Amino acid sequence: MGVVFVKAGGSFITHKDKPVKVNSRALSVLIKIVHEVKENIPLILGNGGGSFAHYAVLKYRNKPPLDLLVKCHQATRSLNRILVDYLVESGVRATSIQPSSIIYMSKQGFEVYTKPIEVLLENKIIPVVYGECVLSEVGVVVLSTEKIFELLAEHIRPSRIVLLTDVSGIFTCNPKTCSTAELISKITPENLNSVLEVLKNTSPIDATGGVYGKILSMSTFSFKTGIEVIITSGFDVESAILAIRGQFPKRATIISPSA
Repeated sequence: MGVVFVKAGGSFITHKDKPVKVNSRALSVLIKIVHEVKENIPLILGNGGGSFAHYAVLKYRNKPPLDLLVKCHQATRSLNRILVDYLVESGVRATSIQPSSIIYMSKQGFEVYTKPIEVLLENKIIPVVYGECVLSEVGVVVLSTEKIFELLAEHIRPSRIVLLTDVSGIFTCNPKTCSTAELISKITPENLNSVLEVLKNTSPIDATGGVYGKILSMSTFSFKTGIEVIITSGFDVESAILAIRGQFPKRATIISPSA
């Protein structure tokens, strides 16, 4: 079975409304998920920035670019280390890969060096990447975990991408505050524009574009490559495991180039 890219979203593993606050319950649940699939499915894990990175970027975005860079790196490494330490201490062979050490952006585009990740996968060690700020010829660029996945996928093609969030997929409005929220079970080229219009009006924007930006980038990626993206709740262990195994959970959103 091919490698699966799995993102533990920032809204899942942190309390996004509380700066630099990890959701310990989410980490415990994520460990269960990883232990269930790691023996049979090669994984590349990624974590979102949550209340760590987004807080730092918003705080320093109007400061000198190099100040933004080092503060962003400090925040992103901090959360990633907590996650990787938690995995290792639970018996998972995992290690951190700093994206800015393997990705460079020139005026011509991105350069990506994936050999370290390929060697880890060959040795059944789970690489853990994360969204990060990258210093480039055009200044400091904030790369979401989804963008990191896109760049890696040009060299290591995944069977699928699974995004674990704090809710069961993409909804017509925030299911935590909206009583009329309806789950959007599938996003295809036929309904993408209408979904984006809904998200534009209902979803907050964060340092990497919020839900709107994530759906736009992942849909563009899926339609171009044919790789499906499944979005479900990380707190729903059964649905998360099904998604990683390539089965479609009842409570999830799938992005697919075909209806």
